[in-house]
Amino acid sequence: MAETSVPAASAADAGDISSNVVTINIQGGGHVTFALFNNVGNMKEVRQSVMNGEIEAALLKTSMIHDQFQVLTAAHKALHHRRTKKMITKNIHSEILYCLSPLKGISDSFRKFGVGDKDITLFTAIVDDVNHTVLTQMKTKIKGDLVSVSLLPQFSDETEIKKMYKVTADELNIGNLVDAVVCRIAVKEIIAV
Repeated sequence: MAETSVPAASAADAGDISSNVVTINIQGGGHVTFALFNNVGNMKEVRQSVMNGEIEAALLKTSMIHDQFQVLTAAHKALHHRRTKKMITKNIHSEILYCLSPLKGISDSFRKFGVGDKDITLFTAIVDDVNHTVLTQMKTKIKGDLVSVSLLPQFSDETEIKKMYKVTADELNIGNLVDAVVCRIAVKEIIAV
């Protein structure tokens, strides 16, 4: 899918991070902040900052995310894994990426759901960044536009999402894509897609 360009936030919004991001309190402890960046010109550098531990965030491929609820479900599950000391990956942000994927392999999950060096859009999930300290650091690092999270569906590839999660037409006749995907995220350990 070709990535779509959308206008950047207005000058009034540019100084106010909170007008473009969503922060959610997760029951059981923890917060997750979502942000969407477009026209990113230095994705390789941003990815390297995360891999080196300079920035603590999950960098998600927008084409594989249809709705923020999909990521919220994965974040909730990752926080539960952390609380119960059952994390599969090394940190909470990589655990979100792993939980988002229906795949059992960590490297396959990262490859399919993590951003690539040539991607120009980025959806990020940051755990426990209530004051937006990490997000501000990211915004400074990223050569691109912080845009409203509500624009996320414009960047998703429904065909690829249906294929990845094996969502059938019959299923969509009685429900919607987000519900189908969230159900698969919730039961990943029980049923292999």
